[in-house]
Amino acid sequence: MATVNYKCPNCGGPLKYNPDKQMFSCEYCLSDFSEQKVQELYAQREAAESRAEKAEKQAEQKAQSQQGSAENADEASEEAVVYTCPSCGAEVITTASTAATTCFYCQNPVVLGGRLSGEYKPDRIIPFALSKDKAIEKFLEMCKRKWFLPKDFAGKNQFDKFQGVYFPYWYIDTKMQAHMIARGEKVRTWRSGNKRFTETKIYEVIRDGNLDINNLFERALKSEDREMLQCVHPFDLSQARSFSMSYLSGFQAEKRDIERAELEGEVEGLLSAYGQQLLTDTVTGYSSVATKEYGDDTVAQRWSYTLLPVWVVTYKYKNKIYPFAINGQTGKTYGMLPTSKGKLAILFAVLSAALMLLGFAGGLLLL
Repeated sequence: MATVNYKCPNCGGPLKYNPDKQMFSCEYCLSDFSEQKVQELYAQREAAESRAEKAEKQAEQKAQSQQGSAENADEASEEAVVYTCPSCGAEVITTASTAATTCFYCQNPVVLGGRLSGEYKPDRIIPFALSKDKAIEKFLEMCKRKWFLPKDFAGKNQFDKFQGVYFPYWYIDTKMQAHMIARGEKVRTWRSGNKRFTETKIYEVIRDGNLDINNLFERALKSEDREMLQCVHPFDLSQARSFSMSYLSGFQAEKRDIERAELEGEVEGLLSAYGQQLLTDTVTGYSSVATKEYGDDTVAQRWSYTLLPVWVVTYKYKNKIYPFAINGQTGKTYGMLPTSKGKLAILFAVLSAALMLLGFAGGLLLL
């Protein structure tokens, strides 16, 4: 497995992307380097590793085709992949979707170049703006607001489990022409003497429009926790940058395993629903509106393969798993937290005692 290891040009130590400085930093000699500098230093190597990965992939595909079984190819794609760490030489195993990780033995960051090259190269990336320390602060702030959280849940021994991960998403921008015919009703009621009258006027409402629907997103990784990661949206896409593998150094990254063709039907349905709602929102002044006909045509559409930054941690507490995620750009948090049965018991006891005292005081007043 071809790898890229970003090293400090001054001392040879590992370079990692620093969210606080928005630069690449060396923890050993404390040097900082701009994005442009790192890309200049490693452009040729990244290209060479991508070519090597492509040749390796072609060789694997050829071997699979010689076996003459598509089933074998599917099984091979699910197997673990072995790569050699360029820093210590150890063999490390990753899943087929992992594109960047940390060597288990020497803890140096490693980018698996070919995983995000060629057809799998992302169009853009939102770099981490929230450091690990700040992500931990966000987590602790949330824990402080939870009175029923067990005391030992947010212990310092858990902080090493925080992992910065780039998750793959598809973003879709669409220009479309839409047409709608609806039935609008205006209802008026009034009284005359002892009688009540109702007048209903029915209208045919026609709407045509050119619509722009931007930043519709869909996940591009099957194994991700959909609910957890959806809940840390939105991301500020104005801060997205053209993709460079160097941004992955020091973080974990996943490559997509859901292709555009698998999502086009679902996306088309969502776009039609949004288009109909946009036209319906322009219809005002009626008591009720019911759509009779709706149609749209796509004029232009752009799909952008984007990597999004998320800090994730999974806790196992009392034999139950609690996932937690923090938006690596905005700090928005989402997660499931355990509840202390002891604290709940104390609250129940206090409330019961208070109710008994109120009942006793009420009894004295009646006397």
